Amino acid sequence: MKILAIGAHLDDIEIACGGTLCKAVENGHDVKVLIMSKSGYTNKEGKVQRSDELAVEEGTKALNTLGITDIEILDFPTKDIPWTSDVVNAIDVCISDYDPDIIFTHHPFDTHQAHAGVSNATISAARRRNTIFFYEPISPSGRSYVAFKPQLYVDISSTIEQKIASLREHKSEYHKFGGEDWIDGVHARCGFRGYEIGKKYAEAFEVLRIESTFDKNFSL
Repeated sequence: MKILAIGAHLDDIEIACGGTLCKAVENGHDVKVLIMSKSGYTNKEGKVQRSDELAVEEGTKALNTLGITDIEILDFPTKDIPWTSDVVNAIDVCISDYDPDIIFTHHPFDTHQAHAGVSNATISAARRRNTIFFYEPISPSGRSYVAFKPQLYVDISSTIEQKIASLREHKSEYHKFGGEDWIDGVHARCGFRGYEIGKKYAEAFEVLRIESTFDKNFSL
């Protein structure tokens, strides 16, 4: 199976679906990651807090920790990735070239403007694709006024440690978002989602649409 995960920034995918993608890789599936920005940023005073070079270095190490090596990083503005034709086209080109069976992207009601832009652009670009999942917003994603509805759960008990290790590769993010408090928050969310399905740890997804089969080798 070919899986494409699309994120606005280097860290979004690790936070929200890193355990799922790591499990997919370990089970022989092909995983590609498309990141829409180099992910350097400045604070509200205009001071550079994370350079593009550092973000790419940390993000690549983080994704490699999950076993992901097929990484495409584009150069849209970190804070402003709009739902416009050029963003849709860039995602469309990747989808056409890679031809995934499953696509993961941001929740469209994430209040981070770049996350919402990427989600809506993905929906547009993937209009002829049959299986698309939204991953759950987790801090530092924006908190939405429209609730995330968990509909698909993936048991990540076997890959939770790789997921957490990948977050620690984002050293500049680690300090910005509270160090171990941030790690504990992500870990606790996975524990809560696991508890909901009777497992130790899980990640949850909202389904835009899904294609399935009912043959003897039943699969999504």
